[in-house]
Amino acid sequence: MKKTESKSSISNIINEELNDPYEIIYAYPRDEEIHLKFLERAQINAHMARWFLDHEYNKLIWSDEIFETLELDARKYGASFSNYLEVVHPDDRQIKIRAQEELKTSRKPIEINYRLRFNDGRIKWINEICSSDFDIEGNPIRSYGTIQDITRYKLAEENFKQKEEQFASLIESYPSLIAIIQNNRFEFINQAGRQMLEEKSPLQVKGMRINKIIPPRSRKNYIKKNKSVTLGQIETTFEEKLLRTNGHEFDAEIKLIRTTHNGFPAVQMIINDITSRKKAEETVIVGEERFQKLVVNLSEKENKLKELIETKNKFFSIIAHDLRSPFNSIIEFLDILLIQYEEFSDSERKNYLSLIEDDANRTLKLLDDLLEWSKVQTGTIPFQPKQQKLCPIINYVSENLESVLFLKQLKLNCAIPSEFEIFADTKMLTSIFRNLISNAIKYSNPQGIITISAHSLNNQTEIIIADNGIGMNSETKRKLFHINQKVSIPGTANEKGSGLGLILCNDFIEMHKGKIWVESEPGKGSKFFFSLPNEN
Repeated sequence: MKKTESKSSISNIINEELNDPYEIIYAYPRDEEIHLKFLERAQINAHMARWFLDHEYNKLIWSDEIFETLELDARKYGASFSNYLEVVHPDDRQIKIRAQEELKTSRKPIEINYRLRFNDGRIKWINEICSSDFDIEGNPIRSYGTIQDITRYKLAEENFKQKEEQFASLIESYPSLIAIIQNNRFEFINQAGRQMLEEKSPLQVKGMRINKIIPPRSRKNYIKKNKSVTLGQIETTFEEKLLRTNGHEFDAEIKLIRTTHNGFPAVQMIINDITSRKKAEETVIVGEERFQKLVVNLSEKENKLKELIETKNKFFSIIAHDLRSPFNSIIEFLDILLIQYEEFSDSERKNYLSLIEDDANRTLKLLDDLLEWSKVQTGTIPFQPKQQKLCPIINYVSENLESVLFLKQLKLNCAIPSEFEIFADTKMLTSIFRNLISNAIKYSNPQGIITISAHSLNNQTEIIIADNGIGMNSETKRKLFHINQKVSIPGTANEKGSGLGLILCNDFIEMHKGKIWVESEPGKGSKFFFSLPNEN
C-alpha cells in the first residue's frame, strides 16, 4: 500500500465511520505528540505500560514504563521489536513472534504470557494484551497493546499451586476419610477413605450415592444432621453405624462441614473408624459392670454373713432363754408335785399337771419351729409348690387350735370360697397359717373374732388374717419379720413367745417369691397380709 493511499483511507475512516473523539487521536498516527498524550492518558487510567505501532509508517512508540519494565535506557535504546525480543526469555520468544504475526490478520484481541530474562539471571513474567485496527481492505493500520509485570502474581500463583499440591497431598495421606459430598454423591474421596470403604479405585467411588455406606436404620439420623449443616449450621459431629462397600458395618465418628465445590453448595465429610475404640469402651463397660456385680456380690455376702451371725445369735438366744425357760417351769412344777403331792388335792394336782402340759406343748411347738427354721437356713427343707384348694389347709390348722380358741372364746371366721385355690408348698403354707392364726389368738381379747379372707389380683393371691385385738405401734411393726430385732410382747392371757414364728412365715413366703406385711394400730387390732404369685 502506498502512503498516499493509506492517508486517504485513514481520512475516510475519520469522516465516515468514527464518531468517538478519542478515536480521532488514532486517526492521526503521524502526530507523535498526540500519540504520546494518548499513551500517557491510557497509562494513568489503566496503570499499565503501552506501546503503539503505526503500520503505515512502521512507527513503534513505547511508553516510559516499557523501558522501565525492560530495564533499558531510553537514551541508548530506541523502541524496536528487536530490542524487545532481546530481553524476552529464549524459550518464550516464539510466543512473542507469533503474536506479532497474528496482529497483522487477527480481528480479535490477543493475550499472551511470557518471561523476560535479564543478564543477572532474574526473571520477570509479562502479561501482554494487544489488538489491531484494519482498513476496509483488511490491511492493518495500527496495532497497540499493554504489558504488565505479573511476576508477583505468578509467584503467588506458583506458591498457591505449591500449597494446593501440598494440601492435596496432606488430604490424600490423612488417616481419616475425607470426602466432598454434593447432591448426595461422592465428588472426591481420599486414599484413607477408599481403604476404609474397601474400594481401591477413586473412579469406583466418585459419583457413588452416599446411601450406599449408610445402613437403613442410620439414614434418618444422617439426613437430620446433613440438613442441619446445609440449612445453616457450620458443622456437626456425631457417631453412627456405617457400611463398607462390601456390606460390613463399622462404628464411625462423622463430621459434616458446610462448604462449596465448583461454585455450588456441598458438604465436606470427615469420618474416623472408631470400631476399636467402641470395642474398648464396651470392654471397659463390661469390666465396670463385672466390678459392680462383684461389689454387689461382696456386699450381699457381707449382709448374708451378718444375717448368719445374727441368726446364730438368735438361735443361741432361743436355746438359752426361750427353750430353757419352759423346761425350768416344768422342772419346778414337777418338784412341787413330788415334794407336796400328798398335801395337794386332786384338783390342785390336776392344775399343776395342766400347767406342765402347757409348757411342754409350748416347748414342743418351739422345737418344731426351730427345726423348720434350721432347715430353711441350711437349705435342706424341700420346696414343692402345687396348685391346691386353700380351705382344707385352714380347716386343718383351725382344728389343731380349736382348744386354744375355745379357752379364749374366740370365733374364727373363714370367708374364703371352698373352691378357692392357691399355688404353694403344702407344709410351708400350713406352717404360715398356724403361726399367723396363733399370733392372732395370742393378741386377741376374749370373745374376739379372727377373720381369714383371700382374693386374686394381678396374677397374685393375697390372703388377710385380721383380728380385733390389742394391735401394735409403728415401732413394733418395724421390728417384725427381722431376726436381729427382739420382739417380745405378752399376749392378752400373758402368753409367751420367741417371735420365731413370724420370722418363719417371712422366710417361707420369700421362698415362694411373695411378700408379707402388716397393718395395725394400738387398740384397733391387726391385719397380716401375705401375697404369693399364681402358677405360671
